[in-house]
Amino acid sequence: MSEVFNFDDGKHRFEVRLRRNKNNSYVVMIHRGDGAEEKELQVSAKVLGTGQFQFSLDNVIYKCSVAKDGDVRFIHLDGEDYEITRVSETAEEFGEAEEDLGSLSSPMPGRIVKLLVKPGDRVKKGQDLIVVEAMKMENKIAAPFDGTVKKVFFPEGDQIEANVPLIEIEEG
Repeated sequence: MSEVFNFDDGKHRFEVRLRRNKNNSYVVMIHRGDGAEEKELQVSAKVLGTGQFQFSLDNVIYKCSVAKDGDVRFIHLDGEDYEITRVSETAEEFGEAEEDLGSLSSPMPGRIVKLLVKPGDRVKKGQDLIVVEAMKMENKIAAPFDGTVKKVFFPEGDQIEANVPLIEIEEG
């Protein structure tokens, strides 16, 4: 899953592309709209709780808080506040779309209330895999095709953000 954000710091407008790798690290591409050179950063991150994240960049560990209102994200990092607007979400735009095939993502923030499968389980198209509680409703996520569960990214009870991979399935 990759996401594209626009960011404006009051002086420049930036395009930020974020792609999650299989090892839970991220590739971040930053492009400034005034023709400056694009930067690529490798970042490892983990969710600490709802809206709370920890990430490592150049061997320095940071903690940040993120709140959202529609497509706008408000980030508090190192005593500073930033506002980022989400503009699109597409794997093809950032390359390597095949990497995301078979990865099932959460439709919205919530809590995992029940895991119905484990790695190695064979699943059929339409079979329920996981139950996510969001906005006091239970949402079942089903297999999009027949296959084998390769990885389950979160245990029962974990809080999750929207659009994060929950389960990876290998087709066949």
